[in-house]
Amino acid sequence: MRPESFQSKSLRSRLRRGLVAALLLLVVAAGFFIWLWLQPPKPLVAVVTIAGAGPKIAATSLSDPFGVAADGDGNIFVSDGKSGCVYRIDKKGLTEAIAEHLVMPSAIALGPDGTLVVANTGANTIARVDPKRFNPNIRLDTDGPINFDFIAGSVKESGDADGPASKARFNAPVGVAIGKDGTIYVADTYNDHIRMITADRQVRTLAGGSEPGFRDGKGAEARFDTPCGIAVARDGALLVADTGNHRIRRVTIDGTVTTLAGTGAADERDGPPLEAAFNEPTAITIRDENSFYVADAAGNSVRLCEFGNQPDHPPAVRTLAGGYPLGLNDGELSAVKLNRPTGLAVISGWRKNALVFADSGNGLVRAFVSEGSKLGFRSKPETALLKADEIRAALPPRWPFDPPNARREIAGTFGEVRGERLPEHDAWFHNGLDIPGAYGEAVRAIYTERVSRPLSVEAVGSPRERLRLPVIGYIHVRIGRDQNDRPLGMEGVSFRHDETGRIVGVRVRRGTSIKAGDPIGTLNRLNHVHLIAGPTAGEINALAVLQLPGISDTIAPVIENVTLMNESWQLFAPAGAKSPRVPVSGRVRIVVRAYDQADGNASYRRLGIYKLSYTVLKADGSPAEGFSQPRENLVFERLPATPNAVPLAYAEGSQSGYQGATIFAYIATNVLRDGEAREDFWDTTRLSPGDYTVRVIAADFFGNKTQRDVAVAVSKQ
Repeated sequence: MRPESFQSKSLRSRLRRGLVAALLLLVVAAGFFIWLWLQPPKPLVAVVTIAGAGPKIAATSLSDPFGVAADGDGNIFVSDGKSGCVYRIDKKGLTEAIAEHLVMPSAIALGPDGTLVVANTGANTIARVDPKRFNPNIRLDTDGPINFDFIAGSVKESGDADGPASKARFNAPVGVAIGKDGTIYVADTYNDHIRMITADRQVRTLAGGSEPGFRDGKGAEARFDTPCGIAVARDGALLVADTGNHRIRRVTIDGTVTTLAGTGAADERDGPPLEAAFNEPTAITIRDENSFYVADAAGNSVRLCEFGNQPDHPPAVRTLAGGYPLGLNDGELSAVKLNRPTGLAVISGWRKNALVFADSGNGLVRAFVSEGSKLGFRSKPETALLKADEIRAALPPRWPFDPPNARREIAGTFGEVRGERLPEHDAWFHNGLDIPGAYGEAVRAIYTERVSRPLSVEAVGSPRERLRLPVIGYIHVRIGRDQNDRPLGMEGVSFRHDETGRIVGVRVRRGTSIKAGDPIGTLNRLNHVHLIAGPTAGEINALAVLQLPGISDTIAPVIENVTLMNESWQLFAPAGAKSPRVPVSGRVRIVVRAYDQADGNASYRRLGIYKLSYTVLKADGSPAEGFSQPRENLVFERLPATPNAVPLAYAEGSQSGYQGATIFAYIATNVLRDGEAREDFWDTTRLSPGDYTVRVIAADFFGNKTQRDVAVAVSKQ
């Protein structure tokens, strides 16, 4: 055998062995990746913040997120109602606008071609955004768009019409989804329809009747109430967040509607799907073929709906995180707080174990993540708060009535107890400012802003009927109508009647602009408007926010009495006439019964205190140890995030707005300020036995003060 022949055979043998080894390695690698792909997603264990500026007055940043979508490259897309923009957040966390000049955009969906379909709610249209086309240096010089295209509908009018896309009409659509074939599905919210836009740009209604309601059935027989969220399931059917009905519905391609989950009660209750309860479900995103996530906006939670057929895993709805109390808190799911989540998207990639959501009430984009995730960061709770001076600078001087400069009474202030503070009785904090008016008098907007909530009117027909806008809320008002329930002709307002013709429902479309001075309704039988200042869960004392012409207060608060009690609420009584000093020992509670009055108010009108402090003085009048400054424990500038905090501010027997006398009995030793609420005491064991003076100081918002002294004798008992 020639040497070269041997070498050739040896080379071929090595090549064969190498090829076999490479094939084996490839098979092993493929098997590993298949095994990895088939593994169930890692559980979601925490919530982090990805982006957002928190609530803002100016529309200059990502501060009002609503819809969310995500692509396979790690990009997250978010619509922002206030700014009218769509933002892209890349995997490094960089946020940039990719579309502008939309009008209150809502849900967004990612198409197979990489473009985004947007529910352009405030303009009654469906739009398409190409993330690659945006040029931030180009600005509008006409009424037409330059960085998005209209797919269907008309900017100039709302309506309800099928047909060619240019002739079709929508009524403030909020939800969009895209099928595998590119068909666009629309939750036409205020028409209460589910509609589709075909590839040849024809619009057709799949399901929904001529008026809102609840009914399963086919096509026009079915009824929806303000549907907002829509998603395409793996089998091609549609899942709909039927927001006003507080239910999840299923719509097949032939228009057949069935109910999947929810009792119809506005509540937050887990359990079997048809026994579970939702509170304004607003968005849906698919998890897998047997489950999906729901953003339960008014329930301030994200829910997981599972429909597996395993005996040990029956269909059920469970809450991932959130609920009451609402607010902002990242971290482990058990401690997480949310505030009106409205949009959802599963991040693409291995095992799909991150869920992004628009936390609208907090002005942030956040995400559920699995253990070990490097996504996002932990935000501070104060991120979600608006400062009083920021709001005040934006509000024009006016009262909520005409003439706008005519001074009115103040009938109730921020932080007052409402109801009766007794066992078995309900009591809550008054979260606004009450301004009286005549029955049926028109209530005027005090600030220009757009409606952001799909269901912004609540408790229709009750004394507490209200309209909640992003910054200001109005309560005790017949929204959109006069004292005889006749419409005022407000733009974007529609009414629902019962069989007798009585108005039982009022809707104001998301995206409707309400300008300062516009009528929003009329006073009901409570004869005053309750004004709320600040976003939900971030309410601020309205006196610090509103510019009310001519308002003044030169009257100091009144302290009726001061009582000292021990830790068990037993009264420390004076020793007798020979010793007027009150003997105290141990940990002491100081309860102060006080009230305020204001210039121009009726003499019987009692208002709550703004600030309550106490200090302890030695016999010579100098501060006792630990009291170099008075302890300003109760400050009603912002309500506490602590649930059921009323008993920490008010002693038993306090009542207001209930019946009989108005009684404010404050617990001056407890702490309620800067969003915190906790029990505390005056610990006399830190002082030497002897004679002291407890000084209580009550102040109103305008700086008027009153003080009262109580002589005490501290003992070691």
